[in-house]
Amino acid sequence: MPHTLTAVLVEKFGHAFSGYDLTTGEQRFSVALPEYPHEFVVDREGRFGYVGHYGVQTFAHPGRGGHQVFVIDIQRGEHVLTLDCEPYSRIHGLQIDSRDRVYALSEHDNMLLVFADPHARQVPDRAVPSGGVKSHLFVVSRDGERAYISNLLSHTVTRVHPYDASLPPLAVNAGGRPEGCCLSRDETVLFVASRDDHTLSMIDAATMKVTRTVATGEDPTRLYLTRDGRLLVVNYGERSIRVFDPESLEALGRVDTVAKPIAVSFHPDGGLAYVALNDNSVGVLDLATLTLRHGFAVGKEPDGLAILAL
Repeated sequence: MPHTLTAVLVEKFGHAFSGYDLTTGEQRFSVALPEYPHEFVVDREGRFGYVGHYGVQTFAHPGRGGHQVFVIDIQRGEHVLTLDCEPYSRIHGLQIDSRDRVYALSEHDNMLLVFADPHARQVPDRAVPSGGVKSHLFVVSRDGERAYISNLLSHTVTRVHPYDASLPPLAVNAGGRPEGCCLSRDETVLFVASRDDHTLSMIDAATMKVTRTVATGEDPTRLYLTRDGRLLVVNYGERSIRVFDPESLEALGRVDTVAKPIAVSFHPDGGLAYVALNDNSVGVLDLATLTLRHGFAVGKEPDGLAILAL
């Protein structure tokens, strides 16, 4: 049976993890979850999704939040396992390395948790302090040896070593309320967006020194590298996507999104990007012409997006 391309995403206010046919927009499955799931990550085979239970509406809302990671069998559209992060809570950022080890970030307790084999053992094998306060998002190297964490309240970006906690976190200032982050293809450069300063910075991943900073749109929240080597910055406040050259940070273009853009994922052929928008839809972005059109409707407040062949 041929595979069907499917958009999978968390619906924060719909309290669900759902899949939609990429061509027709028809919902293929929806898994009900406890209130306010947020970020998720998918394993290398595209079989399982790992969804963090943040448990409160946004980072600005009070409360301890959730302490679990929900494991979704995407092919079956079923919640099959739950990873327990107790006593750590407000699970937000999720990442996975080349060995399918799962990393979960507790914003409430500023701890990075490691699940070495989440299907065999549903409690963390390691926990490493983030070195910051209100740790929200992060990116991990392919081998899992380094993690780079953005910390909203200490206004720092920190590098930690998940498998050697004897090495202390190393912090750098990359602007107020850093959030969006990604690594270059060769993992020598870390890109970070500052929500308060409305800037995009390049950081040497080895020395943790800022090498260049440029202005971007208002309230940048997420960063993505395209397959053809461009850097997309999702600007929540400006309601735009800005395009940069990742070598020089030269501005290459801008796409106005009308609704607030939340997350981006790419078509396998590299020509299109799909954009989760806060008008409860997914838009289709032509990466050659930088034009955005309506794709299909989804559930309430999509957050995180992946395109998979199922």
